[in-house]
Amino acid sequence: MTHRLAKIISIIFHPLLVPTYALLLLINLQTHTILALPVNYRYIIVVMVFLATFVIPSIIIFILLKAGKIKSLEMHSRQERILPMIIISVSFYVTYYLFKQTAVSGLMSLFMIGATILALLSLIINYITKISLHMMAWGGLFGTFLGFAINFHYNLTSLLFIIILITGTIGAARLRLNVHTPAQVYSGFLLGTTVMILIFYMI
Repeated sequence: MTHRLAKIISIIFHPLLVPTYALLLLINLQTHTILALPVNYRYIIVVMVFLATFVIPSIIIFILLKAGKIKSLEMHSRQERILPMIIISVSFYVTYYLFKQTAVSGLMSLFMIGATILALLSLIINYITKISLHMMAWGGLFGTFLGFAINFHYNLTSLLFIIILITGTIGAARLRLNVHTPAQVYSGFLLGTTVMILIFYMI
């Protein structure tokens, strides 16, 4: 894998895009919750999630960059991650809250509260060591659909296999860019997966 390809992969599968990817996957699962929503409404929700969890946090983080609060968008140092992680945690929680106030609940609400918890955990862990946010986000996505499949008896084997392949590619990309150690990559995935599965067992 070339350095350029690894960077492209890291951008395409950025952690802030994972909620949007999760919702796009969810609306194609044809669950009873999704089938109850008009088709046009489903994609309006996708756009709203994209704005709330990617566009708005990205704009604020870019402002922080221009203000000199962070040195780069990659946020290589642990200190640089603190403010952006707080912003991300707030945006994820607001998205969760909005879901709870509307007809959109179920799996996506669980995913967003889980994503909020993971963002807060990464903020705490950040004071000790770095952890791969990419792998944590995709581990969370994997854990969400694994928990859903187990608890509600859906056969999502193909989807889970695809997510694992994508996650493995992302992990290889992060290692190729030398932004994380193998331990940070593996721990990120395990933390994301574990938290999401635990959330499903608590409902």
